[in-house]
Amino acid sequence: MSVWVLIYRVSAALIIAVFLIWAGSLFWPRFQQAHDLSARQLELEEEIRRDEEVLRHLRLKQQRLLNDPRFVEKIAREELGLAKPGETVFKFVDETAPSNTRTGAAGRIRP
Repeated sequence: MSVWVLIYRVSAALIIAVFLIWAGSLFWPRFQQAHDLSARQLELEEEIRRDEEVLRHLRLKQQRLLNDPRFVEKIAREELGLAKPGETVFKFVDETAPSNTRTGAAGRIRP
């Protein structure tokens, strides 16, 4: 094999490599943009699904408020804190930090 054939093949390979790198650099931003848009589409479809579920739940609640007097009473009592005339309402409050009666001020356990 002559030196000129080797130089011709190497230069042809380099030209092809440069062309492929150039073409890749031209189209890479488009591929990245398409990938980002696809990911965004999936996020929006999931958000739409969640919103449709909330809407379905609210419509069901609306129907129950229009047609079910016991449900209206339950909502009035639990969410609005209303009571019928003459009723006494008791509210129980849980303590957020229960005190430990078995430990003293120094943290020792009392007998």
